[in-house]
Amino acid sequence: MGKIIKLIKNTIMKLVELIEHLEDVNEELIIFQEDKKNFNSDIILAFGEDGDGGIKYLNGKKYHYLIEVYLAKEFIEDWVASLDYLPHSVEKAKRLYEYSINDA
Repeated sequence: MGKIIKLIKNTIMKLVELIEHLEDVNEELIIFQEDKKNFNSDIILAFGEDGDGGIKYLNGKKYHYLIEVYLAKEFIEDWVASLDYLPHSVEKAKRLYEYSINDA
């Protein structure tokens, strides 16, 4: 678990890439997204800090709170269990994005 965290914490990636490794990610991390109106926008993982207002900055770019990793894991697990097929990573990422923006 720790090795993957070192590779992806504060690393810019896409939500689809994260979904492929979500089970290995530290549940205390939070997903932050650059453009909350764009599903395919860059994301980073970071720990929340008091007073950060749900905003993180990395390499001069501003990232907004999307969802905690533990909630993302729970949602994906419950959603997949309710289906009669196994969705691919892109479908999982899109559904998590929709849930995070509209319901979380």
